[in-house]
Amino acid sequence: MKFAYEIQDKTVTIRRCFGYGDEIEIPGSLEGYPVTELAPYIFSEHFREEELKEGIEAGQVFFFGEDGGRALCGSRLRKVYLPPALQKIGAYAFYNCSNLEELSFYGGLKDLGAGLFTGCHRVKQLRLALGHTGTSCLQEMLMELNEELRLTLCGENQEARLVFPEFYEEGVENTPARILMTQMHGSGMHYRNCFYQKKFDFHAYDGCFFRARAQEREALVLELAVSRLRFPMGLGTEEKAVYESWLREHLPEAGRQAAEHRDMELLRWLVGKFLFAKEASGEKKYAGEKQSQEKKELLRHMLGQAAERGFAEGSAFLLDVLHQQFPAGEERFEF
Repeated sequence: MKFAYEIQDKTVTIRRCFGYGDEIEIPGSLEGYPVTELAPYIFSEHFREEELKEGIEAGQVFFFGEDGGRALCGSRLRKVYLPPALQKIGAYAFYNCSNLEELSFYGGLKDLGAGLFTGCHRVKQLRLALGHTGTSCLQEMLMELNEELRLTLCGENQEARLVFPEFYEEGVENTPARILMTQMHGSGMHYRNCFYQKKFDFHAYDGCFFRARAQEREALVLELAVSRLRFPMGLGTEEKAVYESWLREHLPEAGRQAAEHRDMELLRWLVGKFLFAKEASGEKKYAGEKQSQEKKELLRHMLGQAAERGFAEGSAFLLDVLHQQFPAGEERFEF
């Protein structure tokens, strides 16, 4: 890996990165100075190479590292990991990075240049490590990324897994009034506005759930609810009850999703949380024969889904749970 950089006021600005892979981790410091800025167009194929040559000839730009191959830019770039000290990213830094999927950054990043993600339509995952202030440039990033994406928000000793639905604008002509009106589609814009003074507002985010239920596909709503319950950073009591109530009504769909993705963690969580969780009051495991039968039927249904999709590990787990919880009688299954 090789970096072209310049030093100003005892801080480093990286101008260009070179490497052989499709991902890059920007160093936290070079030559003993913190890396605080990334130059405009740093990862774009539209970067003006002549400016870099002029800086080298003038003794302002230097190289660090061994031969790093070609410039890491454009469609070659897939993952980028930014350092804690970084404060600024220049304009159009990721311009036309068409295969960029993941970006990790810290709360200290405050200054984003214009058109940062122009031409980036495959970003799927953001990871933000918040500092003690809790502020960040997250909202500005989200507003430039209108496609569906996931965010891992890391705080002190806890994290949240958040889903942001897609949104898009459509121009609709109002012929009688002779004006063009902008119509917003999807709940994504509402989710991206859940901030107050650059701090993420969990209460506002959870308050958008009714919009997601009405406008988004069931699989996405299911993922959103499960993610909030499994990683409940900032989750209030009332909001938790709303998610749990909705999920209880959609447990068969949740089981199907776990089987389709062969997600053992999700499957174990669903069974332990919603079927056979221990009662805090020490009451009996089942509230009555009807409820017991409903749980049994649901468990058998989830087992059938796992078997139909060839999810052997999940099938074995569910069958074991079924025999432990309902040992009486002989169970026979046909798939």
